[in-house]
Amino acid sequence: MTFKKLLNLGMVLAVSITANAQMTLTQFVSGVSRVTDIRNVGDNRVFIVEQVGRIRIASLQGVLNTTPFLNIVSKVGSTGNEQGLLGLAFSPNYANDGRFYVDYTNLQGNTVIARYTVSPNNP
Repeated sequence: MTFKKLLNLGMVLAVSITANAQMTLTQFVSGVSRVTDIRNVGDNRVFIVEQVGRIRIASLQGVLNTTPFLNIVSKVGSTGNEQGLLGLAFSPNYANDGRFYVDYTNLQGNTVIARYTVSPNNP
């Protein structure tokens, strides 16, 4: 089974490679699907991008928040393998400005790069 297939099964895996080139896969979090990107902003959160149009947050211990960080499922066309919410980037000054950028395919099949700002009341 390929790594991509494992991610599509709803698991995010931690990979460790030892000095003798053996690789160990360990389930990090479950409850996510069609993962296209994983990011961190230098704190204790892991941002998991789902192709359908959600960004989920998990702690470094693998506990998944029930409320998505971003939910734009109604804007995202994700019927094809090369479509959906595909990327996430944080502003270099994210801790102060709360800006982040997403790359997705809209319902018409066009690529959209959108900027969002986190509410100061909801970090």
